Amino acid sequence: MINRLYKSKAVPLILQIAALIVFILLITGGLGIEAESKKVLSHLRNTNLSNLIVWSYWWPLIVLTAVLFGRHWCTICPVEMVSAITERIGFKLKPGRFIKSGWVITILYAIIAIVAIHTMGIHRTPNKMAWYLISLMLLAVIVSIIFKKRAFCSYFCPVGKLLGLYSLMSRFGIRVKSTNVCRDCNTKECISNKLEYKTVGRSCTSGLYPAKLTDNRNCIVCTQCIKSCSKDNVHFTATENRYFGFDFNNFGTAEVAMAIILSGFICYEILSSWKVSEEVLMAIPNYIYSLISPDLIGRKTFDAIMIFVLLPTAVMTIFTTLVKFTGNKPWIFYLKRTVGYILPVVAFGHLFKAIIKTTSRIPYWKYATTDPVGSKYAKEIANGDIVLHKPDWIGTLVISIGVLVLLFAAYRSLKKMFSDQQLNRKSKTIYLIMITTIVILMLFGPITSLIL
Repeated sequence: MINRLYKSKAVPLILQIAALIVFILLITGGLGIEAESKKVLSHLRNTNLSNLIVWSYWWPLIVLTAVLFGRHWCTICPVEMVSAITERIGFKLKPGRFIKSGWVITILYAIIAIVAIHTMGIHRTPNKMAWYLISLMLLAVIVSIIFKKRAFCSYFCPVGKLLGLYSLMSRFGIRVKSTNVCRDCNTKECISNKLEYKTVGRSCTSGLYPAKLTDNRNCIVCTQCIKSCSKDNVHFTATENRYFGFDFNNFGTAEVAMAIILSGFICYEILSSWKVSEEVLMAIPNYIYSLISPDLIGRKTFDAIMIFVLLPTAVMTIFTTLVKFTGNKPWIFYLKRTVGYILPVVAFGHLFKAIIKTTSRIPYWKYATTDPVGSKYAKEIANGDIVLHKPDWIGTLVISIGVLVLLFAAYRSLKKMFSDQQLNRKSKTIYLIMITTIVILMLFGPITSLIL
């Protein structure tokens, strides 16, 4: 069924056109919408329909899809369509080695997380949200004018790299039915340069050969290889992903850094949802900030650097070094495993946060759909003229689901770790302690909220 759909000439083009229309409408609905009062702004982010959709439903749905089914957002992403069109009239230069290394995406994601999200709060103001979406589209156009082979999606899109890492959790992806068919194929339409700019059924502009795909990181499921294969040998299918489908040796250093930043960001996202766990998380940043000059760096920026970069880097370094003492492999060998065993917990932790966000915003839908701008209702809610009601059972249900999701991720990660034949017993014991500690930390907030 799904492969018949992917063979259609209308897919994903018609979906991308529809997504582009929605993309433009969301930008239009947020442009110029702000509030001077922080109290009003805290509700405007949810009463403004565009901002509510983007941050509380669109983004969580993307995360959910990536973890369960791979990079399917990239399938219908309008930015990919715009990039493909723009690339045809561009300079078609080859990206350099540094760009291909993945560091551009990692650095860009760090800047967005630290500066744009945590410091500037682009997710809290409709106008900033709109300009963020515009900036992504403009960046895609500029990159596509300069470089060839879908360079924005592969080397510049921070959303794509995040989804690529999360898609390693999925049991589904594009693979070939028989590698022997690919070996004997003389035309190889899926990677032919002659079909590179064909509108439908073009060769892979991400530079991937379907016969050698072993994980989902770089495949954006554009479905073009399914259409181009004259042997009908490429399809979307369940993979041999027993515990989580990735090879540690395939991780680049930029991907390792990205995963470390993600671990800090998601820990903060979950723990900051509850007062007690937030106080525990912020204890170290609060203490260190008290020792430095307040004028040296803004508090929000300082907290973001500490929580998203320095603290997770320190934790990963400590555990990696401990494991290194138990084995004779290179330090980077163990670092890739340290990050790899935490990644499933991070991905499913993000899924947990996504569920929290979507359910907690349900009471706002009535007002956001009545007045899409949202300013009027945001003021009334802030002034107490409107009282929002959310049944307590929803919060309890969400926490219960989140706990189960994290425990599932930990179980699968531990299964993968214990099956790793390149680790000795002492190394596995340390990784067991690490995974257990991280899961307990993430569960501290939701569990204490049920008890206290």
